[in-house]
Amino acid sequence: MPVNFEDPWFKGQEVSYNVSELQECAIAVDASYFLRQLLEQAENYNEPLLTALGGLTGIQARIQVELDNWLRNRTTPFFIFDGQPMVGQDEVTTKQGREIQKQTGVAWKLYSEGQAEAAVAAFGECANLYNIQALYPMLQDELRLRKLHFLFAPFNAAAQIAYLDMIDSDQCGGIMGPLELMLYPIQDCVIRSIDWASNTCAAISKKNVMKVLNVSEPHFIDAFLMTGTPFLPPFPPLTDSTLVKSQPYNIVDAINMLRTADKSVTMVSTTFHDLIKNQDPTWLDKYRKAWMAVKHFVYIAESGEVKVHDADHLTNDNHEYLGLQIPWEMFHYLNTGLIGPRLLSWITHSQVYVLPTLDGSATEEYKKLVSSQLVPLEETALSLVLARLHRGIVYKDIKAKVWYDDNYSATVLDHRHEARTKTNYGVQMATWGVIKEADIKQHFPGFEHGSIFSEVHALTKPDFVKLTFAKQENKLRKVESASVIKSICLWRYLHVRGYIDDQHNLTNWGKALDRAMVTLEPVVKKFPTVPYLYESVLVAMEMVRFGLLNGSLKVVEPLSLPMHGDDDDKSSLMLISRCATLLKLRHQANGYTGPLSKNLLTFHSLAGEVRSAERALMEAILASLFLYGQGQRKRDDSWELSHQLPFLFNPDVALGIAVKTYFDETINWKSEKEKAERLATFPDAFVPYSMAFSEDLEIACEFFEAVYAGLQTLDGQGISANDLKAWSKANEYLSPRTLKDASGN
Repeated sequence: MPVNFEDPWFKGQEVSYNVSELQECAIAVDASYFLRQLLEQAENYNEPLLTALGGLTGIQARIQVELDNWLRNRTTPFFIFDGQPMVGQDEVTTKQGREIQKQTGVAWKLYSEGQAEAAVAAFGECANLYNIQALYPMLQDELRLRKLHFLFAPFNAAAQIAYLDMIDSDQCGGIMGPLELMLYPIQDCVIRSIDWASNTCAAISKKNVMKVLNVSEPHFIDAFLMTGTPFLPPFPPLTDSTLVKSQPYNIVDAINMLRTADKSVTMVSTTFHDLIKNQDPTWLDKYRKAWMAVKHFVYIAESGEVKVHDADHLTNDNHEYLGLQIPWEMFHYLNTGLIGPRLLSWITHSQVYVLPTLDGSATEEYKKLVSSQLVPLEETALSLVLARLHRGIVYKDIKAKVWYDDNYSATVLDHRHEARTKTNYGVQMATWGVIKEADIKQHFPGFEHGSIFSEVHALTKPDFVKLTFAKQENKLRKVESASVIKSICLWRYLHVRGYIDDQHNLTNWGKALDRAMVTLEPVVKKFPTVPYLYESVLVAMEMVRFGLLNGSLKVVEPLSLPMHGDDDDKSSLMLISRCATLLKLRHQANGYTGPLSKNLLTFHSLAGEVRSAERALMEAILASLFLYGQGQRKRDDSWELSHQLPFLFNPDVALGIAVKTYFDETINWKSEKEKAERLATFPDAFVPYSMAFSEDLEIACEFFEAVYAGLQTLDGQGISANDLKAWSKANEYLSPRTLKDASGN
């Protein structure tokens, strides 16, 4: 999510060096800082529409180029990824996100008024709203391919990097990251940027900074915290232009304020008591928690232990500024990439925090989704993991907070275990046993572990279903095979979500999912290089079940509705384009230059929330398997195992927009010639950097038809008659508009 404003004063303290001084060295790099730089550097950043699209089209190519530059310079990057958020970080992120949402609102207004260039420039200033952690899997995948080591920090990456520098670790000969690194006991210098074209790098010396400011380290830390960090909002008087005339403020202003109050943050807070009370009455308490969190930062030692800095002086109320202490085993799963930080943060901070969206539209269906519909998934995910943790954590309510309402508070998990559902998911999961590979191949020679389709379709055979039940001889015990673990996790997920019943047969929704995937199978085989198609079918089914994937014309931006046809036509096209939004438009590394749609971006936010909750559930199922000793814990494929399970894929809205724009045209759709001409001329006019639009269009149309085929099997059970009617009308709308051969040949 948004990163904190970095004080421009420090830019004047940077010193330039030749990059040759970094050769044959390993540099510990803050991964979030690295990715953010790729977006913000003027020479690299050619995607100003990031926040309007909900994703990037060329970031992977830029990551590859940057890593190639490191290789050519014979310098090894050692990436450290952020783990759980610090105490207070979600609050700061939310506040910053809401401010940036106001800017995106201005950008959308400019776009609706036809001021394209001004709108693009306005969107370009809002890049910090994008959740940079969404790019973690892509960067990690590239690092794995290049055999470059990386790790997840328990909390913030800066603290972990500071530890490595503090002990003069052999793992790195330098550090690179945000100014936040200077809060910690680093040796001295922080690399801030590298310019490969000029063979120079910029670095800043903490000792020199303190010398220039004429302050001691404690005084420096106090002033730095006052200017704001990712986990502490800035000292309110600093942002007041009547007190600090020159805005934006800098660390010198904070030091000057401290010097008027005997260098005491408490005393300077007393001086501005009324202003602080009006703007942020709990700021001093937040500051004290932040100060303690910095003093007692958490890191992974080189021995593999998770430790707290200066633990001998840790106070008894450390849970107030560090969060609850979870078992080290969970940190190990985080560090190895088996699970992500989100589920752990819910437990550590006893809070599920819904962060700001890119579109900034808190519609009624969005509020219902995050405050009600997704809560059972979050509750289930938590209960699966908490069952194996110590009682101090288990008997703790977990609350929910949302970005759009400061006064909102609800209980996700009641420590008295008054669950919303009486289903015992632990008992459900225990029914699944290990199936011998020979038995699997006998029934399904082409069975592909982790494909979702294989796991679903296999249960259509009664003889195979009998093999899935756990018996004494095939219970899960320290299973080594990643393939087996993937299938077990998927079956357990499908069981929990109601696609499979207690007899391991497909339910009505399971049969609908199977029919959809069977229908889509020829497309998957035709386009083997296009990933995540079966996963996207599953996401579509979940969106239908939540009542979100429909043709509703109740939208946040009427101007981006289809322009042609009657309401039925417009509704049909909205449904088809929403389906396409679940897929990816293959695009060159150049920035996107096509039309935009706030309505589809709002749908993208809904789909993103669903994916996030589903992913948390999937990771809980995976983690519980290891917590119960059912999987072999000592392994070197944890990252691959986790990242081959679904719900990490979160495409932008480009294909949805392209499909909507393509069909929203008054041509004779019964004429194969006119359709072929439309397809031939459309890419250059609307998506000039698309790599294979005709294929992507074909996939989108076939994807819609596959989901529709699945929904037809429900016979009105589980889906309203009106929604099913909308799907039927959309199918009638689409049928004459597709070419017999969508490639145009």
